[in-house]
Amino acid sequence: MNSKNFLWTSEIFLIIIFMIWTFLVATNSVMIDHFDDFFIDILYQNHSQALLAKVRFLTNIGGTFWTIMISVAIVILLIIKKYYYAAIFLASNKLIVVTLNTIIKDLIRRPRPDHHHFVFESSLSYPSGHSSSALSLYIPLLIICWFIFKKIASRILFSTLATLIIITIGVSRIYLGVHYPSDIVGGYLLALIVLILCILFMRSKNIFILDLKGIKQQSDN
Repeated sequence: MNSKNFLWTSEIFLIIIFMIWTFLVATNSVMIDHFDDFFIDILYQNHSQALLAKVRFLTNIGGTFWTIMISVAIVILLIIKKYYYAAIFLASNKLIVVTLNTIIKDLIRRPRPDHHHFVFESSLSYPSGHSSSALSLYIPLLIICWFIFKKIASRILFSTLATLIIITIGVSRIYLGVHYPSDIVGGYLLALIVLILCILFMRSKNIFILDLKGIKQQSDN
């Protein structure tokens, strides 16, 4: 199986999983209740003021506002450095995820958990905007770094940091009481679907009036 077929297969698989997961959440499935209760029991306890302060700070890194600000800054930097395809790739991921997340939240209309919230949140719960925003920023950025930076040590460093940030942000939303664990999974699935879609788009040729051949060629040039 070539890479393009693998990506399409992965995309279809993730879409099916996301649709099933979203249906189970929307219908208040017993399976989802058990899943949420299990992880809430593990994560939503033993709070301390010192740890809460750190978690509140970390969770902001994945917020829609800050990830958009970071994305804009990086896109501008990439344009200055003439990595135009990379800039389009990063911006596309972010814009599509934010738009879809907002639409799905309004369709599902899942309330936030009814236990105490350690930060204020006024929007709906599913899918997690922080989780989808974090993945839609840090994984595309990681992919770009893999093409721009050739040293293995740099690639490993960026991979480790991106993975830790994404996981930490997801866990922080449960710890702070503002999301169900199933919201986090939904946010990750949504962002992965968009990520693969953007990769497939950037690997295609002659889309509309553009000739986008991906970020690797831009980096090599």
